[in-house]
Parts: sequence; C-alpha cells; structure tokens
Amino acid sequence: MPSPAMFDLGDPGMRDVLGHSHWHPDIPGVAEVITGGSVRMECPGREPGLGTLLCGPLVVVGAEPGDVIVVDVLAVGRPGGARDAGGHPGIIGCAPSGPVAVPGDARGRDVGGCLIAPLSAGSRLLLPVHVRGAKLSVGDLHFPRRGAYECGEPGAAGWIDLRVSLTRQGVERFRVTGPMLMPDPTPRLC
Repeated sequence: MPSPAMFDLGDPGMRDVLGHSHWHPDIPGVAEVITGGSVRMECPGREPGLGTLLCGPLVVVGAEPGDVIVVDVLAVGRPGGARDAGGHPGIIGCAPSGPVAVPGDARGRDVGGCLIAPLSAGSRLLLPVHVRGAKLSVGDLHFPRRGAYECGEPGAAGWIDLRVSLTRQGVERFRVTGPMLMPDPTPRLC
C-alpha cells in the first residue's frame, strides 16, 4: 500500500492522501489549485525495490487539453521543515490522455525530471495539459551531497512548494508540445 503524502493549500490543517505509482487520466485529484496559487506537497520516499511514488494528482482549476501550466519551484526541503537548496524532484508532470496506466518512472521526455535537468528552487517548467484539470503530480525527491548533482538514487521523503499558473491554449499559441524545463540559472548544489 502506498505511503501517505500531505497537501497544504493554505489551510492550517493538512490532510493525508495516498501517493500513486502510475500516470493515468482517471486517477482522481486529491486537491485543487487556482491559477497563480501555490501549494506545498509533502511526498513520501521510495520504498527499496519499488518504483517511483508520486504525490498528487493536483487539479488545476480551469485547465483543459491544449492549455499549458507554468510551474515554478519555490522551495524543496526535507521532512520536518528544513529547506535544502540543492533539493529537486526526480519527476514532475501532468496526466497523459491515453487510457493505459504508465509506471511513474516510465514516461521518458513526456514529463520533467532530474535526468533531464535539476529543477531546484528558482526553476520553472511549462507542461502541456492533456486532460481536464491537468492532474499535476510530482515525486521522487532528491537531496544531493554538498557540491554534487545526483539523480540515480531512489527518491527520499520531503516537501516541495510549487506555484501553478494556467496559460490558455498554450500548446497552439506557443507551440509547447512537450515539457519545457528552465532550471535555476544559478543552482546551489549543497
């Protein structure tokens, strides 16, 4: 059974939600965010021998197929609240439109992740929307050693703060056909 994740949408109380291990358009959203809103997602670590465990999905109110969501990584940290300047998600993306469940770590260049670019605080992603609500999920958090960039180890438990904005018809208007990753130009590897 997946470990619980926590969501804080500005409410003083957080709620436990189960993580998911596959991308699928029918996985129900666990919380909603409006354009320009921010959210803290507390994600469980990966259990030894198991695949990626994702937090979410987070429904972006008003998002429709063909739109683009802009996701700003505001901060990443370890359990208990300590920020980690080099912390970054191993994977982040929106639900696919297809009816087949895809393992969390098997979507290749269809989602953003640290195998492509380190997405630490200060990074921005543009993600095409394939299903109503976008259904944004993130997981497999990494906290590299000082001065290193690591992504091969299993993800650890921690939290990530994101701001999410909606761009209507962004796929057509800006020709965003896959994730556009804009890592922080001055990453802090510590």
